[in-house]
Amino acid sequence: MLLQLPAPAPGQLESWLLPAVAVLSIVALIKKVFPRKRDEDAFVTRAELHHELNTVRDKIDARFLTLAEKIENLGTGIHEKLTTLESALARVDERTKK
Repeated sequence: MLLQLPAPAPGQLESWLLPAVAVLSIVALIKKVFPRKRDEDAFVTRAELHHELNTVRDKIDARFLTLAEKIENLGTGIHEKLTTLESALARVDERTKK
């Protein structure tokens, strides 16, 4: 079916393509500048926003406290290991001095 269509003359395609692009760009610009009005149901109320923000803040606080506890435990573990290593090194020094 497409083979039955006559081939366009040189330059004929460009003469239709440029105005089509211009019209489409104008339509896109109009849609960008003048958006459709939104429904009031699409917006969040101030109370809902504050509730969600408080929920997120509470989650962040809980995760921060959990991380702080883990870091504190890790620091305590490292301190204990260093103390053990230090005492073992002191024993080795005592043995080598004799």
